[in-house]
Amino acid sequence: MQALKTLGQALALSALTLGTATGSVEARVQSTLKGQISLKGQPVSGSSITLWQTQAGHTPKQLSTHRSNNNGAFSIKFRAKQGVVHYLVAQGGDIGGSSADQLTLLTVLGGDEYQRVAINELTTVGSVWPNAQLLEGTALEGSQSALTIGSNQVNNLVDQSTGRFGATLLKSTNLLNSETAARMNVLSDLIALCGQPTQSPACFQLLALTNADNTLSAMTSIARQPWKNAGALYQLFQSSYPINQAKQLRTTATAPYLLFEPKSFSLSLAFDGGGALALGKLMFDGKGNLWSGANWMPGSQSGVVNNIGGGMTHFGPDGTPLSPAITGYNGQGINGVGWGTGVSEKYAWVGAFNNMVGVFDLNNGKALGPATIDGEVGQLQGIATAANGDVWIADNTANHMIRFPGGDYTQGQRITIEGMQAPFGVAVDAQNRVWVSSSYNNKLTVFPGDAPVQAQTIEVNLGARGVAVDSTGHVWIAQQSNSPQGALPPGGITPPNIPANPPQPKTIMEEFEAGAEYLLYNPNLTQTGMVGLISPDMKVVQQNIAKGTAYIPWGVSVDGNDNVWVGNLYGQSLIHICGVNPANCPAGKTTGDVIHNYQSGVIQITTDVIIDDAGNVWSANNWFDGEVVINPTYSGRTSTFPGGQGFVVTYGVAGPVLNPLMGPVRRPTGLD
Repeated sequence: MQALKTLGQALALSALTLGTATGSVEARVQSTLKGQISLKGQPVSGSSITLWQTQAGHTPKQLSTHRSNNNGAFSIKFRAKQGVVHYLVAQGGDIGGSSADQLTLLTVLGGDEYQRVAINELTTVGSVWPNAQLLEGTALEGSQSALTIGSNQVNNLVDQSTGRFGATLLKSTNLLNSETAARMNVLSDLIALCGQPTQSPACFQLLALTNADNTLSAMTSIARQPWKNAGALYQLFQSSYPINQAKQLRTTATAPYLLFEPKSFSLSLAFDGGGALALGKLMFDGKGNLWSGANWMPGSQSGVVNNIGGGMTHFGPDGTPLSPAITGYNGQGINGVGWGTGVSEKYAWVGAFNNMVGVFDLNNGKALGPATIDGEVGQLQGIATAANGDVWIADNTANHMIRFPGGDYTQGQRITIEGMQAPFGVAVDAQNRVWVSSSYNNKLTVFPGDAPVQAQTIEVNLGARGVAVDSTGHVWIAQQSNSPQGALPPGGITPPNIPANPPQPKTIMEEFEAGAEYLLYNPNLTQTGMVGLISPDMKVVQQNIAKGTAYIPWGVSVDGNDNVWVGNLYGQSLIHICGVNPANCPAGKTTGDVIHNYQSGVIQITTDVIIDDAGNVWSANNWFDGEVVINPTYSGRTSTFPGGQGFVVTYGVAGPVLNPLMGPVRRPTGLD
């Protein structure tokens, strides 16, 4: 037991230092790893169990291979090393006297102390989904931050020491409000088909549906494209685990299982704490940490009419809050943050509602600001960092841009651009051109970063929000209306207390209030908004992307495959769109086609979606109960319900990116 504790401490050290280890790998004390391999609770004997190590810049290495005994037990001695992720792959074996040649199981070891280590069907599902984009067969490889994120997310889904559900999944928010537990059990039962001799035909059907030759490859395939053949996979589960008519249960299946056919086998978990309420924009730093400014303070009765602003939130690669509960980081007098969160090489930035720019040290969240700016500013929104380090911030209510050359927060320059109104989303392309959307008019403004006076405009639809640049220089923009013309809020029936052609709102909360009223007082409205695609030479290529699926689209991100993700505010979903290279899309999909629309009970009214270095998708829950976001009077039991609760991670479905985002999207190259 003491040896296992020592192992756990060494593994914890390896996981925690993965993002900073350089040079030679330092050996640690030799430890003994003990565990058991099982399937459906039965021991797997004679399984070939290989201990692997992987780290950035190196091909994964097999350390040793062992056989499980008749009880499925195994024992492995090895030296844990700094900056290394370890994982176990089990192949084949005997279950109740029958061989299981197609069975391959996986357990990725994280940083906790283990009294024992389990390898089973559930550890396989829990290990594959956060690492799906990093797995090729039995090889797990990626950048330092990718391996840190992937390995540290596993224990949120599964406890590697027991082979049961992880603590985060068992929290009431996730267990009661999502299908994740039931989906994991169905997936586990599909794996188990390849360990039961009576189910051999079903095992081969699973492998055929996933174009795989073993269960690990099958799960990796499902994790990457969880919507593909979802109906056929569910039918396979149903036929393989029939209902016992006497008990009216699928008695051989693991409960809880799905009672209805899923649209996909994606797995999502919600995370909270650290001051995270009504998060706007999400951003990653280079170590896989998440940063986001909060609209409102947790525990308050804040909405768009009455509010107490939040601060900056900070989460580790495993979703653990690092910023203080309730307030988040502050120390600069920040009173609420909208969509203004950015990350540069050294700092995290927020554009606040109370006319200031907050700046924080990436290492410890220490307050360094407020930033120094050469003039008065209004209420701030989008932030983008250019490849040259310049930081650009949209001054939404005062109608100008703020530039910090080289990311120096003491040298803020207020820049006025003729005709620009209500700048909102900001992105910078590889030519150092700054693209700025407007939340008030139908103009997308584009200007050279070193010559803003040369600004040009492109006509887009009203209500533009997020802007993102792919690796080819094409620009994607979220538009909350279906037309470049009409009243604001966009189209349809205007609420009785909003004029047909209203002036620009004086505050961001007034703008949010108008949008909320538009939705609430327009009962016939079921859809508005779509995504636009603009070429590098500033020509509109497509304008009505995702029309019919998008419902007030907000944040836009591009993944490492140049495919596009949209935070679908009132649709409460994440829209996956085929990008400019159809070769990176599923068969039959072309540029602008919706690949899938991800939904879960834990995905609330969302404003943003971003991609981490391991290919997982993180989304911001901005509003929770839209009915009480407009709260001029006390609303009883729901008075604290306006703000969205934390954020959500949807595992393994996107092409990995290189963070932080500085300029257009970057895909990791080689073994960074």
